[in-house]
Amino acid sequence: MNGRQRLQAVFNGEIPDKVPHMELVFQLEEEAFQMTWPSREELDCATPRERERILGRFFEIWEKIIDRYDWAGIQLPLDLGGYFAGRVIPEGVKRFGDRVMIYDFNGQGTFWMLPGSEMMEFAIKLYERPDELHAEARQKRDASIELAKKQVDQGVDFICINSDYGYNQGPFVSPKKFAEIVTPYLTEIVGAIHDLGVKAILHSDGDLRLILDQLVSTGLDGYQSVDPQGHMDIAEVKRQYGDRLVLMGNVQASYLQDVDDTRIRQSVRYAMTHGKPGGRFIFSSSNCIFKGMPLENYHIMLEEYEKMAWY
Repeated sequence: MNGRQRLQAVFNGEIPDKVPHMELVFQLEEEAFQMTWPSREELDCATPRERERILGRFFEIWEKIIDRYDWAGIQLPLDLGGYFAGRVIPEGVKRFGDRVMIYDFNGQGTFWMLPGSEMMEFAIKLYERPDELHAEARQKRDASIELAKKQVDQGVDFICINSDYGYNQGPFVSPKKFAEIVTPYLTEIVGAIHDLGVKAILHSDGDLRLILDQLVSTGLDGYQSVDPQGHMDIAEVKRQYGDRLVLMGNVQASYLQDVDDTRIRQSVRYAMTHGKPGGRFIFSSSNCIFKGMPLENYHIMLEEYEKMAWY
């Protein structure tokens, strides 16, 4: 099986020949390939011909990631920095769609963790002007559904709702308030995505234990992060929800910041031991392959995964 076939099997509740692997973001392209992802500044300064070469470089980096690291899915945006609208996903599907599943992010459809500068106003609305907050929530929901329609129309296989709902010590609002201002709207978004014929997975860092029942009730197909720094134990999450959710992640991101061979391997083994049985598991870090991480650590992580990856 290739990556696409493995990921399809996982989403279908089947057991593939091997646990599929992917990450939501890869920021070590310079260290791994001596290349850089296109930047908005670079595109703004480029001529039309140069922009075409930049788009080619974007796809070349993805080609290298798929070939070298055997990713099962990749994220392609609707455009690159305001350029190539309507081209990136369709061209990516033509290039890679037979080997990997294609997805895009759609994370602004509900309220989630706010920057400190907005927290006071949000709290006032939450308790004193809830009607205003619900009006905003409906606008966010509608915009998310419209975005999903564009993403599916261009060819994505699934959508990642990248909304961080949890701090390391709990959700960003109480479970009661979450049930009022997030869960109903997220349920409608997930339902609309399903009506479009694709799957919806959630990325959220943090401690979701008090709201995970609500998140599962929305009909989400998967949950990425399963953040051990947020007290999310993949063994317990798998026990409770493994028959309903595809789980992805759980290799502790903080261990990947410093070269600590033992801790990285232990975290990989724990994730694989408890995530792999019965299928419905995608191997990844609990966050992403972020800038500043030693590339060696990602390779250590994959080396240990390969020892346990095959069913």
